This record gives sequence, structure tokens and C-alpha cells, in this order.
Amino acid sequence: MILIYHVGHCYTGCMRRLSQPEFESVLSNSSLKPRLKRELKFFKSAAHVSGAWEEYELLAITDRTGDKGVLLLEPDNELFLVQYEISRRIIDYKTGRARAIICDFCYTWQPGSNAASIVFMDAKTKHKVGFLCCGDLECSRHVRTLSKAALVSRAQLRENISNEDRVSRLKQRLQTKIDQLGLSPVAV
Repeated sequence: MILIYHVGHCYTGCMRRLSQPEFESVLSNSSLKPRLKRELKFFKSAAHVSGAWEEYELLAITDRTGDKGVLLLEPDNELFLVQYEISRRIIDYKTGRARAIICDFCYTWQPGSNAASIVFMDAKTKHKVGFLCCGDLECSRHVRTLSKAALVSRAQLRENISNEDRVSRLKQRLQTKIDQLGLSPVAV
């Protein structure tokens, strides 16, 4: 099994493959803690993609708990790697119930059962920066209306834009987050 990421501005069909040794090379050149590098499960994390690799702009590679890992981001033609911690369930302190959110990456409405907050380290300031996100980190599938959550979200938000426009918006939002965090592309 291999990880594939986009090269260029195409919607589908122009992919470059990243093998596990290439992924491990990217990890070895990163500033991640050695323990996290050992715990990342490349194939286990990538197995759910099930052959639709050309439809991903971000992919989570997790540790054994699923609460920490790295996101591989590729909004255009450069690959970025960023460490994250995710907290699944956002509690409304007034009611004590899980609260629904709109993902800061893909603009998908998520019910409390799939709402999460994700934290990254800002490369410039070394402060933690948090965003609301889909608890499953399947933003690439949601913008293509390949999930039940996407259908529910479109109804909740009354959104009628095309999948291509939603993919474009995801890429723009990812690039904004990359710029905000001060990330540099990784060499493959």
C-alpha cells in the first residue's frame, strides 16, 4: 500500500506516490520527537483510503491511540507535515452536551458526535494553535460528498456549490492554515 498526494492544481488524476520508505525519510528529516516517529502507523492510517488516493488533500497518520499524529497536507504542489493532537468531543459547558461545529478546514457541519478540536504547534512562536475540525479528519471525502456527514452538512448549511468548488475552498483553507502556522514544505 502506498500514500499518494496531489501534484499540481488538478481535481483528479495527477498523483505522485509516496512509499513507506519515502514517508520514513520525511519523518527522519522532521523535528518530531523520536517516540512519536516510532508510534506513527503509516499503513494502518492509510488503509481506510481504499484506493481513492487521488481524492485526498490531507491525510492523518496516527499513533496507536489515534489522538496524536501528523497530518500530511498538500493543497497544491508541495507536501507539508505537521504534528497534531486531537480532542474528540466538544462539550457545551452550559448544557453539558456535545456541541455541533463547522470544520475550520472543509466547512462541513458536524454533529457533536463527530466534532473535534485539533491543536498544532506554531512554527514561529512555539505556541499551540487550535482549530475546530471533523473528528474523523476525513475532510477530503466530505468536500467531495463521499460521506453521510457531507450530505447532512449540505442540508444543515443549505450549501449548493459544486464539489470542485468545495475542493478548491478546502485547498485555500489548508494553505491559509499552513501560512498561519509558518510551515515549510518537506523534501521527499
